[in-house]
Amino acid sequence: MPRESGVPGGAGRATGTAGYGYVRVGSTILPQWLLWLVAALLVGGGVAAYVLADSSSDSSGDWSTGSSDGAAGVPSTTLPQGGDVVSVPPTYVDPPSPSSIDTPTPTPSDTSPSPDDASAIVEEYYRYINDENFSAAWDLGGKNIGGASYSRWVSGFDTTQSIDLTAVNDASPGQVRALLHATQSDGSVKVFQGTYTVSGGEIVSADITRY
Repeated sequence: MPRESGVPGGAGRATGTAGYGYVRVGSTILPQWLLWLVAALLVGGGVAAYVLADSSSDSSGDWSTGSSDGAAGVPSTTLPQGGDVVSVPPTYVDPPSPSSIDTPTPTPSDTSPSPDDASAIVEEYYRYINDENFSAAWDLGGKNIGGASYSRWVSGFDTTQSIDLTAVNDASPGQVRALLHATQSDGSVKVFQGTYTVSGGEIVSADITRY
């Protein structure tokens, strides 16, 4: 029979068959080119999606493991070119030890009284005696007021435990009025009073009376 206008070929065929260039889908007859177009769109869409996903992965790096320039999801900062950064440790300087610090050495004027200070000369003379430094006391004036014998002069202090001196400069230069309380080894106290004459940094004479 001749084909009716607008009806695809094979429309009067048995169910499940279609004419050349057409495909039956269920009860619908579709041209094959439409199916190829749909398939091409599906394949093209999948390829495009894969390419986009791969491009996104390459540009962002592996943020979960920190394998890109960033670590643990944080982009890293690249130092500008032009030289390495060198860390220099601080330098510590030990403080000087006390032994390395220069200390002024006392001069004789720091420890000895001035020759013009007659009262200080007499006080030092009896300080030497209390310390049993008899040779120093002898050189400071004992040789002038203790007689000719050093040993006899020293033996005169055998029973003396200590001497308490009160010395006052007199009106005359080099004159020292002195009051002595000499405590003996038995506990008794002897009192002396008189005047010492000082010249050239030593005792040159004495006028002492026991009370």
